[in-house]
Amino acid sequence: MKYSLYGTIGLVVIFIVLNFLNYDGFDIMIHLFEWITRYILPWIALFWFIQFVKKQ
Repeated sequence: MKYSLYGTIGLVVIFIVLNFLNYDGFDIMIHLFEWITRYILPWIALFWFIQFVKKQ
């Protein structure tokens, strides 16, 4: 529970700082989320799959 609170507070702080620096914080967050789901999550899933196959 507390880690989700830390994550939410962190995202809000990043959003506020980006908007304060005249960047579109929402647009940057959307592109960052898209990049993570496209490039990072498949590697994590592949790692979990390899670990699963090793245990079998």
